[in-house]
Amino acid sequence: MTESIPETHDGAELLNDLEHELAKGKREDSSPVDVILALLNNEIFVLSREEVEDGSDSVDPLLLTNKDGGPMLAVFSHPSRVPETYAEVAPYALGIQGAVVVQSLSGDTGMVINPGHELGFEIDPEGVANIQRDFRPANARPDDGAPADGAEAPGTGSAS
Repeated sequence: MTESIPETHDGAELLNDLEHELAKGKREDSSPVDVILALLNNEIFVLSREEVEDGSDSVDPLLLTNKDGGPMLAVFSHPSRVPETYAEVAPYALGIQGAVVVQSLSGDTGMVINPGHELGFEIDPEGVANIQRDFRPANARPDDGAPADGAEAPGTGSAS
């Protein structure tokens, strides 16, 4: 289900757990793995040009281009992080778990999180492919590419 994009937030406060990890990720002593895990395990928002009905798996997402002209999926940590210029083109924000979004990207598509915002960063297509390869859901079956011995990718399992 999609929601209309609310007014743009002033950006002063962190709005959710993902944004807390993105802010921590800007520090020199941070772990990129923690940022990637936060991205995969939290809801992110993809912009759609048309409203997406419940049960539909068809989305016409907002794609930007990188400096080389390659496609970059724009995603946001919160609907209020969407710049007005993007909202005019794609006025619906669809909340999806980050792992689902990353796994759905094709080999030539990168991702830009919060484009133009201080909590933003880019993942080029090679980086997306690395994440798809290295970070598997803890419940993945061996035929899904997870190790047959039940081992999990770093940080993807649940703590007991």
